Amino acid sequence: MSSDSEIVEKDEKTGIGLKWLLLVLLLVLIAAVAFYFMGTTVHKSPKEPFAEVEETIVKVETPAPATMATGSVDTSGNYIYDLGKIITIELPNEAGVLKVGENSTESRLYKFLSNPAATIDTVKGNWFEFTNVRFLTGGTKIDSASTLQLTNIILLSKGFPAASFKLGGYTDNTGDSVANVVLSQKRAEAVVAALKKLGISSKSLTAAIGYGPQFPIGDNATTLGKAMNRRVAINVKSK
Repeated sequence: MSSDSEIVEKDEKTGIGLKWLLLVLLLVLIAAVAFYFMGTTVHKSPKEPFAEVEETIVKVETPAPATMATGSVDTSGNYIYDLGKIITIELPNEAGVLKVGENSTESRLYKFLSNPAATIDTVKGNWFEFTNVRFLTGGTKIDSASTLQLTNIILLSKGFPAASFKLGGYTDNTGDSVANVVLSQKRAEAVVAALKKLGISSKSLTAAIGYGPQFPIGDNATTLGKAMNRRVAINVKSK
């Protein structure tokens, strides 16, 4: 038979054992809770900065909207600009008065030439597409309807006698690229010849270059884009 002291000793050992067991279970529970919250923090923390980086990339890669005047293609395949409302421009040096569309070549050139803060870009150039100079299909003969705009360019040159210009000819990407360069060169030279015939000062024109399908301003995968790319543009070299 066990004595009272043995019973007490066993009860104490059992109590101590239970206390240790409860302590171990408590520590395991605390560790599990801590692990859970740490795991949640580790899982969530990278999401927020990643979302911010992804949003920044989207903003950077989003293309800027086109700034050119809108237009359409006529039955001959020419790009017809929306010239906007008619405005009146009184040129300096008593060169005359222009009544042109607010989106026209003449209007944009006048704003650039008359603005002292507008500087010459010696790298990319200051190019302005002719909005009403066109050619007969497939050739280098200028459409007679182009005479008005060419005459206005001469008036602008008289209003700003210090200005000089370079002409550039362009095509779409259809056909042989070498032949397109030749065609664009002849068209640029045809515009120079027409301007000289109308009376522009020879010192106002510095060069005529044909670039062929280079430097497209429209999408060559579309009819509209191809029409936009078949053009002649004028570049301000000095003002």
